[in-house]
Formats: sequence, C-alpha cells, structure tokens
Amino acid sequence: MMRKIQKIRYSWNVLIIAASVMAVLAGCGGEKPQEGPILLTYATFSPDFEMEQWIAEWNQSQDQYRIEILEYENSDTGRAQLNNEILSGNAPDLFDLSYINVSSFVSKGLLEDLRPYLDREEKISEEDLLPGVLQTYEADGGLYGVMPEFRLEILAGKRDRVGNASDWTVDRLCQMIEGLSPDEVLVEGFAPTGMLRAVLATDMEDFVNWEEGTCSFDGEKFRKLLTTVNSIETVYMEEKELTEGLQSGKVLLDRIYVTDLVEYVNSVKAFGEEEISLLGFPSETGGRAVLTARMPIGISRTCENKDGAWEFVRSLLEEDFQRKHVHFCLPVRQDILREEFERVMTQNPYGDAPEAKMWKPATQEEVDALYNGLCRMKYSGIFDETVWNIVSEEAEAYFSGQKSVEAVMDVIQSRASLYVSENY
Repeated sequence: MMRKIQKIRYSWNVLIIAASVMAVLAGCGGEKPQEGPILLTYATFSPDFEMEQWIAEWNQSQDQYRIEILEYENSDTGRAQLNNEILSGNAPDLFDLSYINVSSFVSKGLLEDLRPYLDREEKISEEDLLPGVLQTYEADGGLYGVMPEFRLEILAGKRDRVGNASDWTVDRLCQMIEGLSPDEVLVEGFAPTGMLRAVLATDMEDFVNWEEGTCSFDGEKFRKLLTTVNSIETVYMEEKELTEGLQSGKVLLDRIYVTDLVEYVNSVKAFGEEEISLLGFPSETGGRAVLTARMPIGISRTCENKDGAWEFVRSLLEEDFQRKHVHFCLPVRQDILREEFERVMTQNPYGDAPEAKMWKPATQEEVDALYNGLCRMKYSGIFDETVWNIVSEEAEAYFSGQKSVEAVMDVIQSRASLYVSENY
C-alpha cells in the first residue's frame, strides 16, 4: 500500500540522503560538542493546549532533550513554507499529523516507521493499547504515527432491527432504506454527502489502490454507493421528537459521537432498555467507525535524534500523560479506559447540578457493549483529503440532480486517477 511511483520515490530519497549528508558534514568541522539539552522541533499548524502543557512539563522533567514548538500558519502559505523547509533539508523533527496530508507524507518517505521503536519498547507494548487504534496510521506494514486519544463517530440502532456490525455493508444499508415504511426515518439529520464521506473515510482503499496508483470510481460498486446514499432522505427533528422516535423504533439509527463515556451513556439510553448494536458505517467487510485522532504525532525521517524523538512520542502513551491530559476524548491505554468505565458505573458526573437528578449510571451491559465494540470495530486507514475533495465536489452535482450518476462517476474517475497516479 502507498508505494509512490518510481520517479517520486527517487527524488524524495535523494533529498533525504542529501539532508543527512549535510548534517554529517556540518558536524565534522572540529567544533566542540553541543552543551545542554538537544533541541527537537515540533511542527504544528494549530497547537493543542494540552500538548503545549505537556511539552512544558516534559522539558522540565529531563535534561537530555528539549522540545521547541514551530507553529505554521494554517493556510496554503503556511503549508508551502513547511514544504519549502522540508525540501531545503530543514525538516522539523516531529510533526503534528492533525492538519497535514499524512498519505502524501508517507508516500514521499517523509515519516519514520515507528513500528521498530514500539516493538523493542520495554515501557509500553501494543497490548497496552486498544486493539485496532494503531491502524489509523499504518501503511504498507509500517506505522507512521500514533495518537494519545481519540473520538469516534458511529451509527447505532436496536439490535433486533438493524443487526450486527459484521453484517453492516452498503448492500445491507440499501436493504434497510428500501424496507422503510412511510412513517419511518433511517437516521436524523444525515445528508447524502455526510454518509458518503463517512463510508469513504472508513473504506477508501476499496476504490483506490495506493500501491499501483490506480482508482476504480467508475465501477458498479461505486455506482451502488452513490445511488444508495442519494436515496437517504434528510430529515431534521427536535430533540424530543428524535428521542421518541428512537425509543419507538420509528427512527432506526442514531448518529453517535463518542467523545467521552458520559456522552456515550446518554446516547445509548435514548434507545430505552433494549439491546443496541454499535454499527459504525458500512464497508465491504462490515461496520467501521470514523476515528478522529487528537494530537497525533509522527517523527521525521531526517530527524538526527530519533531516539530522543521517540522518547517524547512514547511519553504520550504512558500513564502520566493519559491520566492528566486526556479530556473529553477516549484514552488509547486499556487500563486507563477501564478506570473510566468504572467511574461511569459508580459516580454521578454532574455533582450538585440539576442534571444529577436525571443521571442513570451506566450498566455493565452498556460498558461491555462499548468495550467490545472498540475491540472489534475496524478503523479507517490513512485518508487522502484531496481524493475526498474531488469526490465530494463532483458527487454534489448528482445529489442535486444536475448530472447523471454515470457522468459524475466519469469525472471523478478521471480527476482522481490523474491525482493518484502522479502522487503515489
């Protein structure tokens, strides 16, 4: 997956080697060894407050390294500035992966594979983390980023009506839409473009072969996806009407944002006492959740102090950070998440606030449903925003009735194929 075409691979490797040689030559001039901590630079387009706090704490906690934040303007100008510095051999040591095209950075060989560091790590192992979460930044067998915390977006419904996540495919979605009675709603407030993005965010590899640099947006599978999501009727409801619809079964699915456990519990209790399924979004292999990483981080291939950079990356996965700086998101450590589960089953989060009287603690079944869902759910891989922008721009003409589905598919295939062939 994600091997760039030969000419791109060659040019970027030459730049990387040249930058490394320049660094070695710069250190051969007979100068005295550097005194004080080694400086590591962290590039970001929008600093996260918790990350800023942690960098300050980490810098004070040890003497060998110090992190300096490099903030770039979150615009085309800022991205051009970062690209120019990378090309000139002045790449930062660490990247905030939140606002960059990770797939492009991976294909151009700009990110270090973190798998060897994690495999030989003694303080933390992959088993300490939630299964599957690392998939988000995996490519071609390598691991190019990690995240300390995350949010999920999923679809959920009563199990006796919607089935299980393992059966949640586009065909199943189509069957569910066709089976709706006139007074039933599939999901409140979801437009075709939103569903299309969610499906592609979880399963874009089904339409793009990154390794070969080809696309298949002109096939029957993509046509089925477009026509299916276009048949979703966008219905907006007041909160009371939605709650009544979920409990009565007239609204089949609810769009749930799992940002913390309290919000999750409130969402599942809206269905009443019946057992629910956390479906995610449909894909060829079953339900997948749309995962949004908070503070994802990667190491530059040209970083001269990769061990020091890894020490900082690892610190984000250790108990100290996970306990003190994970707020309104889910931690990636399983032990910390289990502690959160215990709290939502035993402690009223609202204290003396009026909402405290309405609070019902989470049941063991609700907690187990989320934990099992997190462990079983497949997560999206690296998502290329440029491909999505091409798809969404052209698909809107079909959704609005301006173009036929065939005409839209032809344009998407042409534009996306050209982009992918030139960049992968």
